[in-house]
Amino acid sequence: MRSQSISSVLESILDNFFLVQKNANDVSGLYGMVIREAEYAVIKKTLKLTNRNKKQTAQILGISRNKLNSKIKFLKLEE
Repeated sequence: MRSQSISSVLESILDNFFLVQKNANDVSGLYGMVIREAEYAVIKKTLKLTNRNKKQTAQILGISRNKLNSKIKFLKLEE
């Protein structure tokens, strides 16, 4: 099976999102919403993958551990 790029998966998700919207013009702040949701998902999934090893998670994500801790707190991903 050929793997899909993240952008193609995201496009498919957005296609579905707009299908259920009654009026696309009623959607406001989509960019920020997508960024927050993606950030939440990628951090949550990577924490799970590493058994909540923050050093390893930060390394995989390419961010500092301090930045990761800040994001975990902001996104309410604390245990």
